[in-house]
Amino acid sequence: MARPVLVEHICAGVPRTKTILSRCSTPTRVVTTFHRRMTLKIQRIAYLLQMADLTSENGIAKKIRHQAGAWRRAGAAVRIFSLAPTTTRWAGFDGIDLEIMPRGGPVARLWRSRELCARIRAWQPEVIYFRYAYHSPGLPALFRQIPTIAEINSDDTTEYALTLGPAKQLYHRLTRTRLLSNVAGFVPVTNELAARFARFDHPTTVLANGVDLTAFPLLPVPSSAAPLRLVFMGSPGTPWHGLDRIGELAALLPAVLFDIIGYTVDNWRSEMSASLSSPPPNFVFHGNLARVAYEPLLRRATAALGTFGLYRKGMDEACPLKVREYLASGLPVIGACHDTDIPDAADYYLRLPNAAVPLAPHLGNITDFLASWTGRRVPRTAITKFDLPAKEIERLAFMQRISTSFRRPES
Repeated sequence: MARPVLVEHICAGVPRTKTILSRCSTPTRVVTTFHRRMTLKIQRIAYLLQMADLTSENGIAKKIRHQAGAWRRAGAAVRIFSLAPTTTRWAGFDGIDLEIMPRGGPVARLWRSRELCARIRAWQPEVIYFRYAYHSPGLPALFRQIPTIAEINSDDTTEYALTLGPAKQLYHRLTRTRLLSNVAGFVPVTNELAARFARFDHPTTVLANGVDLTAFPLLPVPSSAAPLRLVFMGSPGTPWHGLDRIGELAALLPAVLFDIIGYTVDNWRSEMSASLSSPPPNFVFHGNLARVAYEPLLRRATAALGTFGLYRKGMDEACPLKVREYLASGLPVIGACHDTDIPDAADYYLRLPNAAVPLAPHLGNITDFLASWTGRRVPRTAITKFDLPAKEIERLAFMQRISTSFRRPES
């Protein structure tokens, strides 16, 4: 029988043990710690990034910036280390210690990855927080020396089948266990991911993505005289975002305008099949926008659209960053997956089937949902669970516990 996996929730509020127990297929022992006041003993945190675009304002870059800022405010020195295509950095990282190495071609990456590991060692952090994506030379040895917590944002085994070529998929399958077996703990963003990574038998705490609620004003409701609008944010090359499913929804709601952020009409044409070469006439494409540019689009929307194609990754649970921004701005959400932090009974989230099935049978529920939220916004009191500062206290407490209990393997 497999050993129990320690799944720990360090909570400021109600423990979520029942959710974990019902979703983990591996026998699970749950330890709940109620955190009230913590003295941070960690002095230095190295934040190691992979596959994170730091060149512009985007959801992942904003998350990394907010995390690093929260840890600094708690008293830790934080340095971000990244092997990236370019050393260009988004202005939002000004004031944050950021060390980017250009990764170069395939051969150059072999030694540059080891050089990045050497720089992390030279900085002497007490803990590494690793945004996990794949194996790179030097990482397993580094993780054996310095306690490392891996943040798990997706099931890489299913996602990479959609995004990587055969050679890269083979490399990943051959090196994945060697990398992950050497980390000291996991922070999956969903309970589903915690269950899928349970075989590594690492201490685990589930922390869904959050948002700093104080940074988002509750937007006013749009004018009743204006046409009804929905807003969707996504990224090209991510079929699980479900842009084609949003197109199907637009065909069912021809009188509603759909503001599409992150895509252009050319993105649509390149990603859709020949039968869907023309986007719906009620789509309004805006391309990539910074928050200052897309906030007016949120302001005039009645509701927003979350993830619609998660089934393509073989997953059913997510906690999209965009959904947190929508709700923090007061917009109710229509999505097609289970959200880690949203209760099943929440009236502000309409959950459609996470499957390749027609949306037409659900049109009545969709129109009823939109009618019920016309002229209203989601109250801040309904979404306090999303608040990022509280989540970062939990994350720091877990890092501290892992760092304190870490024992280097005997040489």
